[in-house]
Amino acid sequence: MTDLQNNSVLELWQNQPVEVTKMSVEELRRRAGKFERKIRWRNIREYVASLFAAGLMGYFYIGANDVASRVTFALFIAAMLWIVIALHYMGSAKRTPVDVDTLTTHQFYRTELERQLAVVKNVWWWYLAPLVPGCIACTVSYVMKPHHTGVWGGLIFMNALFVVSFYAVWRLNMRAARCLERMINDLNAATQ
Repeated sequence: MTDLQNNSVLELWQNQPVEVTKMSVEELRRRAGKFERKIRWRNIREYVASLFAAGLMGYFYIGANDVASRVTFALFIAAMLWIVIALHYMGSAKRTPVDVDTLTTHQFYRTELERQLAVVKNVWWWYLAPLVPGCIACTVSYVMKPHHTGVWGGLIFMNALFVVSFYAVWRLNMRAARCLERMINDLNAATQ
């Protein structure tokens, strides 16, 4: 290359637009680390709750006298296992990289926010839907039991409890999604 070509390339490189970050790398790492801890504790809570629920369902499974009840409890145990595996696979916290530049830290943090946003927005498919077969089996099992006074009231209450619980979990996750979207927008605004 000639000196003229070297100067042209050098000028192009030096004059290219540079993304200005209003947030320091330390602030980005602090926020990413805080987010990582928050996700890690959320997952631990979910793992413990799922283990407790699966243990409770296992206890009921052992004590069940009829096949329909055993199928119900087995379906709930399988759902808990699915939820834990899906959460671990899709929603595990990743370690914030150290000793990297601001742009890399920014990209990592943003990717993590977007990944967790996808997890909470899709809560129906990986968290709630696996519980539906157990809920249906529970309803069928309840109907198959010998009828006594108030059986329909109990059935209505149990199914209302399922619906309210599902709605509450969905709403909480949509709230978390809005929070994550705000965090992503704030992060994007800090780099403009």
